[in-house]
Amino acid sequence: MFFGSRKCKVIIKNLNITVEVKSGTNLYSILIENNVAVPSLCKGSGQCGKCKVRITSADGKPINKPSKKDTIILAPISIDAGFRLACQYDVKSDIVVDTSEFQKNTDLDGDIVAVKKKGSVVKSISSRPSEVGQEKNESEFSQQSAEKIIENNDENIILEELIKPQVIKVTPRKKQEVGDSTDDNSRFSEEKVTEIKKVEDIYDPVEGIILIQYPQGIKYFNYSPSIDNVSGEGFTKTGEKIDTLLKQNSLIDFIYNSTNAKNIERILLVDDKISNDGDILLNLINYKQVDINGIVCEYIAPNKQPKDLLSFFRLITNFKDGTLNIPLDNLANCFFCSSGKLIHLNANYVVEDIRISEFLNVGKNPIIDVSADLSEIITKDKLLSPDSMLLTAFMKVVSNLKAMGIVDNKLTLKSRNELMDKIPLELLVKLSYRNEQKLFNIYRSKEVNIYISQKELDSLNYLRVFINSLCNFVEKSCGKIESLTFHTLAPLEVLINEFLNMGVIPGKFAKKCKHQFGDPAVHCIKLFGYKNIPDFVNKSFGEEFGFVELYKNEDYNSISRVFEKEFF
Repeated sequence: MFFGSRKCKVIIKNLNITVEVKSGTNLYSILIENNVAVPSLCKGSGQCGKCKVRITSADGKPINKPSKKDTIILAPISIDAGFRLACQYDVKSDIVVDTSEFQKNTDLDGDIVAVKKKGSVVKSISSRPSEVGQEKNESEFSQQSAEKIIENNDENIILEELIKPQVIKVTPRKKQEVGDSTDDNSRFSEEKVTEIKKVEDIYDPVEGIILIQYPQGIKYFNYSPSIDNVSGEGFTKTGEKIDTLLKQNSLIDFIYNSTNAKNIERILLVDDKISNDGDILLNLINYKQVDINGIVCEYIAPNKQPKDLLSFFRLITNFKDGTLNIPLDNLANCFFCSSGKLIHLNANYVVEDIRISEFLNVGKNPIIDVSADLSEIITKDKLLSPDSMLLTAFMKVVSNLKAMGIVDNKLTLKSRNELMDKIPLELLVKLSYRNEQKLFNIYRSKEVNIYISQKELDSLNYLRVFINSLCNFVEKSCGKIESLTFHTLAPLEVLINEFLNMGVIPGKFAKKCKHQFGDPAVHCIKLFGYKNIPDFVNKSFGEEFGFVELYKNEDYNSISRVFEKEFF
């Protein structure tokens, strides 16, 4: 029997174009083929964000979920409003596309000031007397009638720029206008002074570069203010260290010879060495600023441990009110945002019995999955023997052991004698006893032996106690949790599901959980939208900063004791 390809309709709303295409066709190519102007710089690679369109369903079916690059380039408010990158969208149902975002701000008057910053719009000062007053101001400002107020009454346009600062253009002439207006009786004069002060506070982003120290070299990201994002990146293998380049005054030479950055006006250096030379920000990083031949250069380094940098990078994009950030690779430093205040939940000594690092820092060929009966394993490379096991695979093994009765509800591993005649022989032989602890062998050969011991099961129990206690403590003492975000460097599929299955996460947060992975260093690019890093810290978190040492906090300890009785 022959099955034809399903057809889908693409309606380009603002251009009155309707196209019928095969299901699975890329939206970017559809727009190009139909001569719809797409001012994209990346030609469909999902890097520049210029092909942002708003998509709504034409047949009642949900539109595609955002791709990974959508979530990196677009703001959450834009994604929720239906915006997607055309180059990342494969048409699978009838949709309505609004491409008016492409034409936005392409025909601005040269004297227009338009600033969008964190949801507020600062407009230029109108010089048209009919809009402000008809008396003395009419003659005083009649010569400036060329200036305009930018207004946008289109309720259908929700811009990504509403949540991040972006300056279209600021003209210095505005300061002179304040001096020209001396009529104290004019309400316009007071309003004008207020508006000018707001404009003076705005930072106009410039071309910049980020240099990040890695063990084998230096990674760099170029920043372009025209797209407010990464315009290029690369990695230079070198023995040179950032702090050495800075001390020897050879940083500019390195940038010129080893990167493709040109005409930069701002440099951000990220070192991996602990430093105490500078201002401490958020108790995580040391910061200092220097001037190199007229170029602003900012330097940050971890304050107490290298992982402090990871925590800072992750906070750059995860500081919404009600967000509890739990880094699985740095459990001692969790963060919660409440009413614009950042609270550092320090878990030193509390998490010392949680040993999951071996499941996060895996080898080259880890076990990534297991069968339900534990008879088969799946490795990253099927042709090679496994050398480690992913955290999610470990969680699935424990879940299956619990379902088979090999471990009880408190994750205590039973002995071979207890399970005699109760489980299949092929599982029974996997149980053993070594070094005064019970073991369950996952994979065993002459060279490799991967197993789960009671020590790992106890560690998982401590993790259950900690996360349940932390969530309850935060809601009781800090504020309501709106989002629970777990962070890892490596991608771990079904992590949230496995955590919920094993009771690591309280069930009431099932719909509020998400998992973010990958190197968060790229988020530093967002810092270029601010005058400097202290400016970002002040505007994002304010001057208040909470610090809670959980092991000293009696409220936390009392909650923890309750969960210890439940899980142990």
